Parts: sequence; C-alpha cells; structure tokens
Amino acid sequence: MKLALLAVVLVQLLATCAPRYERPDVASPTSYREEPQASQLVPPLGDLGWWEVFKDPQLQLLLRTAVYHNQDILVAAQRIQQAQAQYTVIAANQYPQVNALLSAQYQQTNGKRSPLTPHSTFAPNGLLTLQYEVDLFGKVRSQTAQAAAQVLETDFAHETVISTVVASVATLYFQLRELDAELNIAQKTLAARKESLQLVQYRLEGGIGTLQDVRQAEELVDQTAAAIPVLERTIAQTEDTLTVLVGGYPGAVPRGLGLTQQVAMPEVPAAGVPSQILEQRPDVRASEQALIAANAQIGVARAILLPQFTISAAAGAGTAQADGVAIGPFVFPQSNYGQGYISILPQIVQQIFNAGAARAGVSAAEAGKDAAVLQYVQTVHQAVGDVSDALVAYDKNRQAAREQAAYAAAALDALRLANLRYEGGVTSFLEVLISDTQAYAAQISLEQALLAERLAVVQLYKATGGGWQPEPQVAESSASAAPGR
Repeated sequence: MKLALLAVVLVQLLATCAPRYERPDVASPTSYREEPQASQLVPPLGDLGWWEVFKDPQLQLLLRTAVYHNQDILVAAQRIQQAQAQYTVIAANQYPQVNALLSAQYQQTNGKRSPLTPHSTFAPNGLLTLQYEVDLFGKVRSQTAQAAAQVLETDFAHETVISTVVASVATLYFQLRELDAELNIAQKTLAARKESLQLVQYRLEGGIGTLQDVRQAEELVDQTAAAIPVLERTIAQTEDTLTVLVGGYPGAVPRGLGLTQQVAMPEVPAAGVPSQILEQRPDVRASEQALIAANAQIGVARAILLPQFTISAAAGAGTAQADGVAIGPFVFPQSNYGQGYISILPQIVQQIFNAGAARAGVSAAEAGKDAAVLQYVQTVHQAVGDVSDALVAYDKNRQAAREQAAYAAAALDALRLANLRYEGGVTSFLEVLISDTQAYAAQISLEQALLAERLAVVQLYKATGGGWQPEPQVAESSASAAPGR
C-alpha cells in the first residue's frame, strides 16, 4: 500500500504544475560523534524488531499488548483511515461524475380555474447528468498527489507513535525491575541491620557495649525501614503507569527476567551510518511526506491561475400530461407522448481579476514548501543528534556501571571488615555505621547505574528507528491476556 501510494505521488507530480520533487541534500555526516568504526560492521540496532531486542517474555507480552491497545496508537491508526478516505474523495475527481435523477411531478387545481388551465398535470421525467473537469494543467493530479503523500505521512506518524510507546513501555519495565532490586536490597539490609542491632544490645547487656552504639544501630534500622514503604509506593505507581500505557486499568505487573538479564549489552553497539536514518526512522519519513505534500500544493495553486475546462452533459426523457391527455407537438387523446433530449455544455473559466488572491495562493504554497524543507532538515539533524547522544550515553553509562560495581564490592568488603573489627573490640560502632551507610548507598547506586546502562540501549534503539516494525504472525488474542485488561 505504501509503495503504491508513493508511486502515485512521484508519477503524478511529474505531470502537474508542481515543481519536480527532489529530496533536500542534508549532507549527513559519515559517522556519529565518538562512534567506533566497528559499530558499522553489523546491522544497526534499529533494523531489529522489538521482540528481537527485548527477550523477557513478560516484557514482550506488555509490548504486544501496547501495540494492539495503547490509545495513542489506536488514534494514530484512525488518522490513517481518515487520510485514506480523504485520498479516495480527492482521487475521484479525476473521473467523470455521473448522477441520475428521477422525478414525477403531479399537480391538481381545485375550484375555479381559467378555461385553459387543466384540472391536473403529471410530468414524469428521467435525467442522467455528467460532470467532468478536464485536468489540462494538473490541478486535480496535484491534489491527488498531495492527498497520497498525506496518507503516507499519517502512516509514518503511526509508526512513530508505535516506536515511542515501545520505548516507553521498555523504559518503565526496566525502571520497575530496578525498583524491585532496590526493594530487595533494602529488605536484606533491614534484616542484617536488625541482627546487628540485636548484637549491639547483647553487648550492652554484657557490659562491653554502649548505649550510643545501640542508638546508632537503631538509626540504621529505622532509616532502612522508612525507605521500604517509599519504594513500595513508587513500585505501585510505576505499575499503574505501565498498565495504563499498555491500554489497561491500573494493576499489578507480572515480573520476568532480572535487570541484569535484560537485553544484550554489546561492547560496541550497532548504530549504522547516519544516512540510514533517512530510510529507517518513521518521523524522518513522515517529515519528508509532509514536504512532498507541500510541493504538490504548489501545483494546485499554480493551476488555479490557468483556464479551468469543464464539460457538463445531460440526457433525459419524460412525458407531460394534462387531464390524462399527452402534450406534444400533436395531441393524441388517451395516449402518452414521450420526449427525449440531450444537452452538452463545454465551459472554460479563466480568472481575470481577483485582487491578487490567486497569485498570493501560489506564494503561500511556495512559502509552505520552504518551511517544510526546513522542518525536514531539522528533523534529520535531530535524528542524528539523538543517535549521537544515545551512543555517548551508552558508552559513559557503561563505564560508570563498571566503576560503580567495583565501588559497591569494595564498600561491602569494608563493611565486613568493620563488623569484624567491632566484634573484636578494635574499633567503635561508628566505623560500622559509616561503612554500613556507604555500602547500602553503593548497592543502590549500582542498580541505578545498571538501569541507566540499559535505558541507553532503549534510547539508542528508538533513535536508530527501531520499535515500529510489526511482529510477524502474532494474533491479537495473544495480547488480551496482559495485566490490567
């Protein structure tokens, strides 16, 4: 369907008053900023379907449900149908418009009337009309090409919405899994700190501890206990946001793989070359179709300056009766006399004076195209910038995650040593307090770093034009079992 409409756009533009369309030269760079050359040796991430990138079965179910039931996606799909119907309406103007008219007028006069006025008249009539605009200068063809481009624009806009929703669902799910990890850390830390508090209390009772140590241990327990409800609240709110996003009502979300098992994490992500964005990203393609439509509008505006040639034709037949007697050149009592006629009216209309309105229409169309060109160039630049930002984020977040993992491991070992020193009477509980606080914060920061690393993959996947591809051979019924539905 898309290829057929694109062919209509290109072929019809060549036969109109519209300028010949040429894609603007955006002079895209040969590579992205700070991108290793090796990343261009494998297929770009955006070429993959979302089911190939996100392997978690529960996430796939959420994504599948969102593609079928997200309200923004459904609205965008209706926009496509609306544009296709409008294209059919406009394309019909290329053909003659034929109408049939049947009438049977009956009239009766009661009371006094002149001698020549009949008591009743009856005039059945049948008429066939034809109206056709001879498209000498391509106005209708330009309108049709414009409508076809608008259909493609809405189609690509629909794909853009799908890509955005897929990225949003994956982002929320990863955030949910990271919150789950934080909650698990908090619960384990709370259990460990309660054990530590109990140990400190035993030491106090045995005369080798201090009340200050007990109070500090209680601080650690209360701090962690207070963090758990906040995490549980955030988890519930994230679940509600996610279930509404996929088209359901707020509710719980089944879990799948852990955060560290989500998506493959290559050393060098595949982004492809910048020129591929012109064909892969649906928002760039939608912007180009808007430019093609604006170019076709110039043909419409220019054609209005030229003569408009129309042909009208009518053919009909009927009878006329007065008091049951046929009326014609000769009167035949008790019979019907039929009359037939044909009318052909060619007409040429040329605007002479309209206070410059028609030429202003051409200027407006040309300005609209210039604006569409600038918008297209800006969209391409933004797309390349999105990929560049995602690559930098992936690289730096990956480095940060490695450093954070080393820091968390050191902090946990420092806590272990501090506990040994305290139990051996070598140091005060203050050292344990500091080490415990640092270890807890380091574990939380590590989970957040792992999340940022995976969100960079989602960002890169969307930036390179992935996420809109239709999943092959998947029935809609498989999506109806998702949570919240």
